[in-house]
Amino acid sequence: MADESIEDRFKKAVWLIRNGPKMDSTNEQKLTFYSYFKQATKGDVEGTQPWAVQIEARAKWDWWAKLKGMSKEEAMQHYIDLLGDPEIWENHELLKSTYKPAEFDLAKI
Repeated sequence: MADESIEDRFKKAVWLIRNGPKMDSTNEQKLTFYSYFKQATKGDVEGTQPWAVQIEARAKWDWWAKLKGMSKEEAMQHYIDLLGDPEIWENHELLKSTYKPAEFDLAKI
C-alpha cells in the first residue's frame, strides 16, 4: 500500500466503489464521489451550466464546478479519503480476489 502511487490507489478505490458491495448513500455523498472523480480524471468542469430544470445534470455540474483549480492528485486523494480507513477498504476481499489492475482502465468509464 505505501509503495503504490496515488493513481494506483485511486484506481483501486474507483474499482471498489463500482464493483464492491452496494451501500446506502445520500445524494450528497454520491455527488461528492462524482465531483472528485471527474476532477481527477477530466480536470476543471467545462461547458455551460445546465438549466435549473435539468436537476441531475445541474447538480453534477455545480458540485464539480466547486472543485475548479484543484489538482488531479488532490482530487484523487480526496476520493480515496471518502472511503475511510485504508486498512479496511484496501484489504477488502473483492480487491484481493477479483481486482486486476492491468484490466481496469479509467478511460473506459
